[in-house]
Amino acid sequence: MKSYRGLFHVLVALVLLCGITVAQQTASELRREAFEIAWSRVKERHFDPKLNGVDWDAVRLRYAPRVAATTNDVEFHRLLNEMLGELKQSHFAVFPPSAYAGEESNGKSARAETGMEVQMVEGRPTITRVEPSSPAAEAGLRPGFIVASVGEESLDVLQRQIAARGEDVAKQHSLLLRAIRSRLRGEIDSTVVVRYLNEDGAARETTLKRRLPEGLSIKFGELPVYRGQVESRRLANGVGYLRFNLFMLPLLEPIREAVKSFRDAPGVILDLRGAPGGEIAVTTAVAGLFHTRNTTLGTTRLRQGELRRLVLPNAEAYTGPLVILVDEGTGSAAETFAVAMQENGRAKIVGKPTAGGALPSVIEKLPTGARLQYAIGEYHTPKGVALEGRGIQPDTPVEITRRALLEGRDQVLEKAITIIR
Repeated sequence: MKSYRGLFHVLVALVLLCGITVAQQTASELRREAFEIAWSRVKERHFDPKLNGVDWDAVRLRYAPRVAATTNDVEFHRLLNEMLGELKQSHFAVFPPSAYAGEESNGKSARAETGMEVQMVEGRPTITRVEPSSPAAEAGLRPGFIVASVGEESLDVLQRQIAARGEDVAKQHSLLLRAIRSRLRGEIDSTVVVRYLNEDGAARETTLKRRLPEGLSIKFGELPVYRGQVESRRLANGVGYLRFNLFMLPLLEPIREAVKSFRDAPGVILDLRGAPGGEIAVTTAVAGLFHTRNTTLGTTRLRQGELRRLVLPNAEAYTGPLVILVDEGTGSAAETFAVAMQENGRAKIVGKPTAGGALPSVIEKLPTGARLQYAIGEYHTPKGVALEGRGIQPDTPVEITRRALLEGRDQVLEKAITIIR
């Protein structure tokens, strides 16, 4: 009887061991398949047949053994992003499954936030905006406070790591701010420890409980859910102020209504600071709110052919002075919109230079559950200039100071108002 019992235990152990081995093999096979898809999509669909001068076949030879050696998906997805980084272009990235944590199947929820925005001010990551009634506001955080760390990660260390990549300053700042934003976000009701320097330079620490921000949940393709926000009001002397964070279809109607309400304004300010992009079709629709004649927002050059971004005239368009505010966080579709309005002579640009991340892209799901983003076109301004890697040079550059933030001033907005006056 004992021998049978012993044999039974041995068989159970073998079954369990085989199950673990099969699971490991399955995960490994999924990673290998995802690697092949990512590599081949770039090889076959990159808008530039020369792949920005990168020997993509040699890249595959270097990364394939490293992919085979990965033991988990987190490590694997980081490696894929490292491989895509060899191109040194925007819109080539992998979004790990964790970027979609908390989303419902119908796309009605999104990752939670702390309610503060961080920009580079005088060389340090500094809070520039705190949403009212947000976790950050309730914790007493204010514009002008310097952020030292998020969680256990020192931002000074992160800044040095990004600087070591050798990118230009605007691109370094853009990458750093994107990394900070990602670390501040998380699942609903999760917490994050933020260490900072207050107005007196004293080191402080607070724990923020993340929650959903105000706004509309917007799901577009395979992108993570975003929260769309539109803010409009009248400033001093009736100047119209419109701030929105996404060029997405659900926000088009409130944007249109806001511009319509500014019909008698002596000038309008569009605040696109921190706007990461959106849909190309929405940029042309918004541009139509400010044009009474046919024009273009530039072209998208594909591997074969090109697409012109035509703007249809609007008889009721606002034709008064227009100023657009930008910074390193203004990217993609928002960036192409702003530079086209500048080149067409329709708007003046005020703020900080943008990073030049303007490649139209598509996103597809990988076997590991991650999403692959890859560029399929190159954006050229109405004057034929490739924006990628160049960015927008404002007509009126403004370097904001920590003192002004602590005083509750918005120097970029102040300058825009002065220009309109």
